[in-house]
Amino acid sequence: MVDKATTALAKASYDRCCQAPEFLQVFYRNFLAACPEAVPRFAGTNFDQQTRLLRHAIGLLLIFPNQPNKEPNLLARLAERHSRRDLDVEPAFYRPFVDALIDTVKQFDGKYSPTVEAAWRETVAPGVEYMKSKH
Repeated sequence: MVDKATTALAKASYDRCCQAPEFLQVFYRNFLAACPEAVPRFAGTNFDQQTRLLRHAIGLLLIFPNQPNKEPNLLARLAERHSRRDLDVEPAFYRPFVDALIDTVKQFDGKYSPTVEAAWRETVAPGVEYMKSKH
C-alpha cells in the first residue's frame, strides 16, 4: 500500500499535466522514442481514441495502490487486454513506459521536483507490477 499523501502528490501532478491538451500526445512521442520496439504495435492506431484510453488508464494506475487487494480489481480488464492473450504487451515495455511518463511529467508539471517524481514512481509501481504479473 502506498500512503495517501504520496498518491495525492502524484494525482495532483497528473491533474496539472492534464491541463495541457498535448500532454498525452507528447507522452506517446516520448514513449515511442524510448521504446522503438513498441512502434509497430501502434501502426494504424487512432491516437485520439488511444489518448482517451491512456488518460483513463493512468488514472487507474494512480488509484490502484489504495484499492482492496482482491480479484477482480480495477486493473483486471486492462491487464487482460494487455496480456499475451490479447495485445501481448511485453513486460519489458513497462519500464520505458514509466520512464517516458516521468519525462513527460517533467515537461508539463510546473511543480515537478524529485519528490513529485518519487511519488509518481511509488504510486504507479504496484499497478505496473500487477499488469506485468498478468502477462
